[in-house]
Amino acid sequence: MNQKWIIARLFLGLLFLAASTGVALAGDPMKGRPLYVEHCSGCHGLNGQPQVAEVPNFKMGQGLMQSDQQMLDFVKRGKLVMPGFKGILTDDQILDIIAHVRTFF
Repeated sequence: MNQKWIIARLFLGLLFLAASTGVALAGDPMKGRPLYVEHCSGCHGLNGQPQVAEVPNFKMGQGLMQSDQQMLDFVKRGKLVMPGFKGILTDDQILDIIAHVRTFF
């Protein structure tokens, strides 16, 4: 890995921490993995690399610079090509998925 790539990842990590000013709602990434595979991987890929156009690349940190609450609200309501999951998944299940997705970056 070259030095610029390491610095870029560190910068994005610090940016993520700065953007996460809301209260962490702390899901369980182990519980989130099978839910992610079932409900999300078709578009977002098994490892966070998108399978569909206009989907953020979680492997590169795209879409992860929000608080858990912001991501929870987004997943519940959906946007553009992503359907909302309110009524399909519980808040706790969505938070578990968010915790799993955060392990990609």
